[in-house]
Amino acid sequence: MRHTQSSPPQSSVGHLTRRPAKVAVVSPLPALIDSTNHLVARSRQLLAASSHQIACSRRVLNPWHGISGGAHDIPSATASNLYDRVRVRLHQHTLPPAPKLVLAGRATVQRVCIVCRRAIRQGMMQHEFVAVDGRRDWTHTLCLRVWIDVTIELRSRRLTPSGADSSTEL
Repeated sequence: MRHTQSSPPQSSVGHLTRRPAKVAVVSPLPALIDSTNHLVARSRQLLAASSHQIACSRRVLNPWHGISGGAHDIPSATASNLYDRVRVRLHQHTLPPAPKLVLAGRATVQRVCIVCRRAIRQGMMQHEFVAVDGRRDWTHTLCLRVWIDVTIELRSRRLTPSGADSSTEL
């Protein structure tokens, strides 16, 4: 009789007693630190961009914000200087009287303000009107306010009997 050697009998718990094969465990710590540093740097960039956008929107929404303070902070941007320049231009007839109908909205392209002759940047509030000759012109919010105020002031001077400057036709 031939006897074959068989494998030793396995118990039902034999698979629990085997040791698992050794697996090399790589520490994820350096990769995690690099990823975190990258995310922190990106978050700081986004925070700076958001802060810049908030500052710009404050300026667009409140144009008087940039003119606060002393009268000699920025001579070309002070309201009194702008009033004087608009008065002179109205007297010289290089600026027409302020329009009665104006459309307001955000600028989609860069335009030039008819009052201050500066750029109205894309995204800023602009006021559009059609001149008597059919030409379209645009103004900043502050410039329109000053232009209307000076036009009304000069019209009221012309209408009052004590108005010394009755030669101005508005």
